[in-house]
Amino acid sequence: MAKSVTMRGISAPVLTPFYKDGTVNCEEYKRLIRYITTNGVDGVFICGTTGEFVNLTIRERKQLLTAAMESVKPETHVLFNTTAMNLEETKELLDWSAKCGANAVSFTAPYYHKYDQKALISYFQKATRLAGEQPVYLYNMAGMTHNPITPAVLKSVAESCPNLRGIKDSSMDFMVLLNYQCAIEDSSFEIITGNDAQVLTALQAGAAGGVIAAASVFPALCAEIWDKFQKGDLEGARRAQTKVLKLRELFRAVMPVMSHKKVLEMQGFQMGPARYPFRDLTEEESKRVEQTIHNLGLM
Repeated sequence: MAKSVTMRGISAPVLTPFYKDGTVNCEEYKRLIRYITTNGVDGVFICGTTGEFVNLTIRERKQLLTAAMESVKPETHVLFNTTAMNLEETKELLDWSAKCGANAVSFTAPYYHKYDQKALISYFQKATRLAGEQPVYLYNMAGMTHNPITPAVLKSVAESCPNLRGIKDSSMDFMVLLNYQCAIEDSSFEIITGNDAQVLTALQAGAAGGVIAAASVFPALCAEIWDKFQKGDLEGARRAQTKVLKLRELFRAVMPVMSHKKVLEMQGFQMGPARYPFRDLTEEESKRVEQTIHNLGLM
């Protein structure tokens, strides 16, 4: 049974560390979870895009959720990505989520093939109903899946699946988030941004929070955006957002995920080698990350 039904606030999509032999380093993952959850964030997103779920086996994804549940603070909400391209693996991940007690589960749109609106609605309805009583958050990552969750698709699934509680929008198009608000008039439905650059803007527009990659690296900084906004300190929130925007520019300019891991290594975490098909950063790329972080005064 899920512990609670909200993803409000700032959540971190946790990166996945590996041992030198390429296996998942669950002990370092637990240490990373403890670092993130004791530095101001409200939740963690397990096996999201930043967590490299597409490069992990089903067994590894289950191991990471177990490790997370053993490490989070009781008040931290846990969202588990159960995306799979067949119902057998989807059910296996959903069953594991229920067994471990995650707060909610998430699905991206299907990827590789191009699907029409009717197919997407059917896909999300089947997956969401398969989740049973578990709260579900859809995950719009059109840049990766090439199958955008349109407002019409979201509205249709929301009207037919009462356990659908929200959506994470990583489209990078702010109009998508606004159009979701127009499509879903229920004020309890949580629309969450996945764009590091738009957290403050999304909050000002009425979003419930953000699930952003920078929060996995500098959780306290990202939490400032939410905390200061809630207190009415817009100037403080803007300062924190500006630093996060500069971080995002760095990560996207080098190589997302691997550049994030480099910054964690600068903080003493053992993230290990790149998991196939990623590659390790070059010496030049590593130096660029180090210099930019120092220039920003973050370390």
